Amino acid sequence: MTTSDGVTNQNKEKRGTQAAFPYGYETLLTEDQRLRIDACLRFGWELHFIRRPLFATPTAVLLDSNNKTWEVLANGELSPFADSRNL
Repeated sequence: MTTSDGVTNQNKEKRGTQAAFPYGYETLLTEDQRLRIDACLRFGWELHFIRRPLFATPTAVLLDSNNKTWEVLANGELSPFADSRNL
C-alpha cells in the first residue's frame, strides 16, 4: 500500500522521529554490549542504529568495514543482522 506522499508502508521508518541512537544510548545497553561495541569501533566498525523493541532488551546494530550488518546481543555476542527492510 502506498501513502499519500508516495512512500510504501513497508519502507516507512518505524521509529518515526526518534534518533537512530539517542543521546546517552549507552544506558540502554548491557555492559557486555557496551564492551563489544567499543571493541568493534576500534576496528573501524560504526554504530548504525539501536533497535528498541517494546518490552525487549535493546540491541545495537553495527556496520563492519565490508558493509555487513551485525547485531550485538544482550550477552555481547555478535550475530549477523538480517532485516526484511533495506538498510
